Amino acid sequence: MSFPTDGLLVEIKYSRRGTRRFISGTYYRRTPDRESGRLIRIRINRANCYPVTVSFKTSEYFTNRDARGRTLIYQRLRSEKFYTPEDLVLAIFLHEFSHYLDHIEGRNGRYKQTKADKFAIAQLERLGVIEARVPS
Repeated sequence: MSFPTDGLLVEIKYSRRGTRRFISGTYYRRTPDRESGRLIRIRINRANCYPVTVSFKTSEYFTNRDARGRTLIYQRLRSEKFYTPEDLVLAIFLHEFSHYLDHIEGRNGRYKQTKADKFAIAQLERLGVIEARVPS
C-alpha cells in the first residue's frame, strides 16, 4: 500500500518532564516556520512503563438515557497494549498520518478522530503489530 508523503516532516521528541501522558501527537496544517504545514509532531514520555494501554475510538457517538432520565453520550472503544516505544510511536503516527491524508485530500479537520483511530487500527493490524479482531 502506498501513500503520498511529499513534504511531510515527522518530529519525534520526549514529552516535558512531569507529564502524565504516555504519548501525544499533533498534525499541523500550518505553522509559523512551515506555511505548507505537513508536520507531524509526536512526543513520548520517557518514564513510560510497558506495556502501555491505549484506547481507540471505533464507533460513532451513541446516546442513551440512564435510570434517572439523563442523556448519556458515548462511543465504543478498543483498548490495545503496546509493549515497545516503537510500536506506541507507530500507533500515534498512523493516527496523525490519517489527519495528514485528510489535509492533502482537501477534507476539513472536524470530526475526524474516530476515522483516524480506525485508520491506525487497520494499519497496525495489517502490519501485524496488533491482532486483528472480528467486529462484533
